[in-house]
Amino acid sequence: MDKSVINKLFMFAAFSWLLIDATASHAQASTADVTMQNWAGYVINDAAYSSVYASWVVPSVDCSAIAAGGASASYAWVGLGGYNDAVLKQNSLEQIGTAQSCNGTTPSYAVFYEFVPAGPQFGGAQYPLSAGDTVTAMVVQNLDGSYTLLESATAKGATSPKWMFNTKGSAPGASALDPGNKSAEVVMEQPGIVGWIGRAPVANYGSITFFNVGFTKANTASDEISKVQYFEPLSGNTLSNFFAFPATLSPTSFIVYQI
Repeated sequence: MDKSVINKLFMFAAFSWLLIDATASHAQASTADVTMQNWAGYVINDAAYSSVYASWVVPSVDCSAIAAGGASASYAWVGLGGYNDAVLKQNSLEQIGTAQSCNGTTPSYAVFYEFVPAGPQFGGAQYPLSAGDTVTAMVVQNLDGSYTLLESATAKGATSPKWMFNTKGSAPGASALDPGNKSAEVVMEQPGIVGWIGRAPVANYGSITFFNVGFTKANTASDEISKVQYFEPLSGNTLSNFFAFPATLSPTSFIVYQI
């Protein structure tokens, strides 16, 4: 992607200008509620999507209940292709967001991105992140089929971003049949952690509000919006609920609660 285009996208995202949903004139096929074992948020699928974007305030995680040497984590992100990856067992997902975690009783916060099935990558010291920062993240499909992932962070009370991050790439499993853009997601996730069997406990984030949510479509096919409930299979408890989730094709904001 041309550097000037990237700069314009960052300006567009970082300062939370009015985000217009380019799909508003297209018909919505249906709505559905989906239960998944490690996601809470919303997904849109059944078409092709050229971008997805959202903003949120990095939640403060409570690590007081974590035993010494223990760990927990919760990831907030936007992505393309993830719902198809999780449900249809396709392999391509491009995502970027924030990782909130506990290493014992010590909280940590970081920018992360991933071209699934490759593993997650984390921002270094040049991209410091703190609870209370406002983050804007975006995934954009380029004309050559690759993807640009963008993120900015603005400290609480500040008027301009303290950093802007971008990277370009493609999911290793991407192909003509699985291009990695057949769904769009805005999600709070319980991620896997190296060294754990299965998934580590969810870092106690309380709630998170996603706002300025939107996406653009790469074609005119009708699509389906799905609210995703988080279901913990061992206890049978639903760990996240929604509030203010409009029954429209592209909600501009919603809250995910941890309960």
